Amino acid sequence: MKTLTDHLYHRYEQKGTMKTLIRLSILKRVSVIRPLRAAGAALGLLAALAAVSGCSSSSTSSPVQVGQITFTDDSGAALKTQPTSLPAGQTTYVSVNLTNDPDLLGADWTVYCASALPPGTPLPPGQTQDLSCGSLTPMHTLSGPIPSYATSPDGYIALYAAPSAIPKQGTVTIYAAATKDHSKVSSATLTIQ
Repeated sequence: MKTLTDHLYHRYEQKGTMKTLIRLSILKRVSVIRPLRAAGAALGLLAALAAVSGCSSSSTSSPVQVGQITFTDDSGAALKTQPTSLPAGQTTYVSVNLTNDPDLLGADWTVYCASALPPGTPLPPGQTQDLSCGSLTPMHTLSGPIPSYATSPDGYIALYAAPSAIPKQGTVTIYAAATKDHSKVSSATLTIQ
């Protein structure tokens, strides 16, 4: 406040009137204090409303949920009959809807042969995983369903390409894990013919 007072005294000497000095000093204090009081009152009101409505600013939202994997056509529309098998070397599109995914982080896709352990399970010492179970492109998709304003399903569906040779046990499992929480997983198993 000393700097402001020194500045006002300087103006007083130039203008030669004490009234201006006092008026400026009061206006300066009011203009700083009133917005601070108003902001404090507004924050207090918001906190009271949050307490009454049961809302809070902490991140206690419901956990993300991964819906069932859906086989789709190239436009993202669900197939009328969901396949249980696929010829070797053939492709199909897949999608998954997530709920409680407010940041729209989407899903990460992986595929394993039936002989492989589920994602996140450590392999026994000396054992290797057979990753010749096909491929998924892209390996990450957005949270479905595809919005009505989207001009293309790109980014919402993934293309699964079955391996060209039948895997050892003849089946593959496709996994969609929530990007936000990889412990939330949905899966679909296909027999490769």
